[in-house]
Amino acid sequence: MFVPNLADGTVALVALALCYRLYKRRVTLPLPPGPRGWPLIGNVFDMPESHAWKTFARWGDIYGGIMSVTLLGQPFVIINDPAIAQEMLDKRGTLYADRPTLEMANMSGWGRVLSSARYGPTFREYRKLIGKVIGTRGSMVKFNPVGEYQANMFLKRVLEDPKAFDAATRKTAGAMVLHLTYGYKIKEDEDDPLVDLADKALGQFSGITRPGAFLVDVMPILKHLPSWFPGAGFKNIAKSYTKTVEDMANVPLAFVKEQMAREQETPSYVSNLLRDKEVSEDRLSDIKWSAASFYGAGADTTVSVVTAYFLAVVKYPEVQAKAHAEIDAVIGRNRLPTFEDRDSLPYVEAICKELLRWLPIVPLAVPHRAMADDVYEGYFIPKDTLVLANVWKFLHDPNVYTDPFTFNPDRFLGPNPPPRPEEVGVFGYGRRTCPGEHLADVSVWINVAKAVAGLRITRAIDENGKEIDPVADTTDGIIARPIPFTCTVEPRNEQIIQLVREATAEAP
Repeated sequence: MFVPNLADGTVALVALALCYRLYKRRVTLPLPPGPRGWPLIGNVFDMPESHAWKTFARWGDIYGGIMSVTLLGQPFVIINDPAIAQEMLDKRGTLYADRPTLEMANMSGWGRVLSSARYGPTFREYRKLIGKVIGTRGSMVKFNPVGEYQANMFLKRVLEDPKAFDAATRKTAGAMVLHLTYGYKIKEDEDDPLVDLADKALGQFSGITRPGAFLVDVMPILKHLPSWFPGAGFKNIAKSYTKTVEDMANVPLAFVKEQMAREQETPSYVSNLLRDKEVSEDRLSDIKWSAASFYGAGADTTVSVVTAYFLAVVKYPEVQAKAHAEIDAVIGRNRLPTFEDRDSLPYVEAICKELLRWLPIVPLAVPHRAMADDVYEGYFIPKDTLVLANVWKFLHDPNVYTDPFTFNPDRFLGPNPPPRPEEVGVFGYGRRTCPGEHLADVSVWINVAKAVAGLRITRAIDENGKEIDPVADTTDGIIARPIPFTCTVEPRNEQIIQLVREATAEAP
């Protein structure tokens, strides 16, 4: 017969009481502060319709570096202080390594690419595969010939049609990534179908991942509605977008397979992996979707930042004059800059840093998801909370970056420069850091260096003979690009056209 030990029972009761008190204290800790919402629906009516990072920055001035809102019971934590972002998303990165289930993105086929993938074996395998190719700055050296050739082609494209400089930027970024990923060389004399397809897909992705864009992200049960039901038009949108993202993954993969069957392939990420003797269906899927992730990992950064260079020097001609002077002093006018000149061009380097800071490409970092309950500075962060780092706010803090809305590369020169944008979340945090950071870095630098050396960019003139001062702002969405603008683009000097002709005569 079992006789309970009263001493053991007392200890157990005390332990249970303590556990209960600790649990109760934990779950009754407050969420971070924020605007007061309504019962049940929370802050639905407070959410901004566009450029959420600006509204969140204003809220940060009121509520502090960490704040929260709730939407129909779903908590969102918004971080407006880079130190808090580093503490939570870097130092506690394992806890916040997951992504939310973005229902609209999943319904549209984007759940299979790296940026949207949930944290787990597939995500780690994608990172591993991509890291082998572009995981370090040193690993990018082998692609320098392709990068320099495409940057020279960028000058050629711009000089042939100066008004379409933005299209030249997109085509160049796409050409670089498609060559590296699939060994695909784009069509020069017409719009390239793969570049257009990838641009279309990324534009759709930016739209569907904008905070608050689709109610199904807040109320997942809506995904079960029939497409004919009033208000369920998002299902037809998702169906259309799924076709686009599947084409983005399947069409270039089919190209590589066809080239390999003919023994005509160019060495690339995909062709190297497909040379394995046995490629299972699961392995093929990993190759296909990790390859599809490359475009967003590098090309979109290049497009946004290089376009922002044109905008910056139009608004701040003294920056272009100073950059021209550095190029002339270091390079001269008888050749174009190469990667070997990078360490000798500190002002061009500073321009690239300031471009990343001035108009960050992902102003509101893609949401992280808390994988377990957490407590930060007395605030309760429940499991499944979506955590957003307001990178735009970090990079426009006047206490860190003097006169933050002015484009000023000089801030990054001298003995005490402010934090580099790469250190303040431009490429993400923790285990969700963008794997294309190094590809984006070298692509931006070489294209900006070529633009400085080869182009003179000035303000356009309107029908009244007055200069047009463009607006320094970006489009909405998770991926931000400068608002379309006009400018006048000319070759910098008489030698440039000949130098470009010689540099593009033969592709690598």
